[in-house]
Amino acid sequence: MSISSPDGDGSPLHGHAVIAGFGVPGRAIADALASQQIPFVVIELNPATVDRCSHIGLHIIAGDVRDEQTLRQAGIEHARFFAVTVPDDPTALAAVRAARRLNASIPIMARFHFISNGMEAHRIGANEVVIEEKVVAQEFLRLINSNPSLLPSEPVPS
Repeated sequence: MSISSPDGDGSPLHGHAVIAGFGVPGRAIADALASQQIPFVVIELNPATVDRCSHIGLHIIAGDVRDEQTLRQAGIEHARFFAVTVPDDPTALAAVRAARRLNASIPIMARFHFISNGMEAHRIGANEVVIEEKVVAQEFLRLINSNPSLLPSEPVPS
């Protein structure tokens, strides 16, 4: 079973995006896609989130993104983009693997905590990765460089 297009005509989705996870990163991707009028389906594990969001008309399905049947239900075979935003590296790696098996040409972007997992994700088929520890390091540097008062000019006595 695949999910139908949002216009309600019963036809399966084609040319849409799939977003795995609907926390802050997933919602940011959804906002970006909506602003470009790109249809999308969200896969979310949390039933309360699915229930709350489906009532406001969001195209969301309950399921585990590691499960190929869930990916098929979201129409991954005919999707044009897959964003893995779940906050768990092993789950994200399994989702990248499964999606790549089901759609060899789909662009995949995924989130990871650690550089090593991001490197593994590239190796198994992710096109782009966002590494949280690198993003945090860059933000720390930006704050230090733009806010010299954070660093005392003299050593702090011990």
